[in-house]
Amino acid sequence: MNIFITGGTGYIGNRTVNVALRQGHQVTVLTRSNEKAKELEGKGVRVVIGDLLTVGDWQSALSEAEYVIHLAAPPTWGKKVTLKVARAYQKGHYQMTVCLLDNINLQRLKKFVYVAGTSYFGDSGDKEPVTESYRSQPKGWGPYIAPSVDVLSAYVDKGVPIVTAFPGQVYGADSWFSQLFLEPLSQSKPVIGLKGYNPIFSPIYVEDCARAFLFLLEQGQAGERYILVDDQPIRSADITTLSAQALQRPDKKRYVPTWLCRMLLGPVLTEYATAHTNFSNGKLKASGFTYLYPTIQSGIEDVVKEWKERVMS
Repeated sequence: MNIFITGGTGYIGNRTVNVALRQGHQVTVLTRSNEKAKELEGKGVRVVIGDLLTVGDWQSALSEAEYVIHLAAPPTWGKKVTLKVARAYQKGHYQMTVCLLDNINLQRLKKFVYVAGTSYFGDSGDKEPVTESYRSQPKGWGPYIAPSVDVLSAYVDKGVPIVTAFPGQVYGADSWFSQLFLEPLSQSKPVIGLKGYNPIFSPIYVEDCARAFLFLLEQGQAGERYILVDDQPIRSADITTLSAQALQRPDKKRYVPTWLCRMLLGPVLTEYATAHTNFSNGKLKASGFTYLYPTIQSGIEDVVKEWKERVMS
């Protein structure tokens, strides 16, 4: 496949690029970074320097693409997410979405995988895992990606073959998982949680998430939504315990009041940390997708091994 990927230098995007290359696909990545461009070219990726919000060479490259995976989003990791930051994110996220979709070549495009997130569906509750038909009040980032997700139906009506993917908590040796769990535990420090909350997470290993995007390019049905999570939802405190066991370190937890979290991280991330994300992967599995790591219990050892190798290098 000839695949055009936005957000291909990020945590999930980088893994998606690597998996696509291993599967023998031709990959084009749009990036703003000259430094990242050199790294990608070294892997055999065709690189286009540019920005979705600016007219440029990316439009010509996009018009040649048979398949598209859209992962790009305004950067927020590491920031205190105030309402002002979140509203700016919403505006940028929506603009990226429509700019990309307005420039596709319908005569050539075969499938477009749009990557959103389960926060769009809202708090799932703590009973049975819910499916793609569930909808509550969006939580955390949900309200700020909702306009982008909601506009997709208008493009589907125009004939754009969009498949929307909703990953749960994508864990791996990079990004939030190592920073929130592995780094503190490895130093015999506690993992921080919210007092009075032990939400259900629906994780998926980053390798399986990347594989699922590529699977949906071929097997996903246009106009459909697919939740990308593994077989077994898990309480956040149990992730701490699993991580400590894999690291062979003490299982340390510390709980802080909600007001303190809101002050340090902002209201958006605090709200996200209080919501259950208890989702089912039944639709994805029924489509024929199989997992390398069907539970976080089966993936945690590999994640810790990869993380240790990176720390040592």
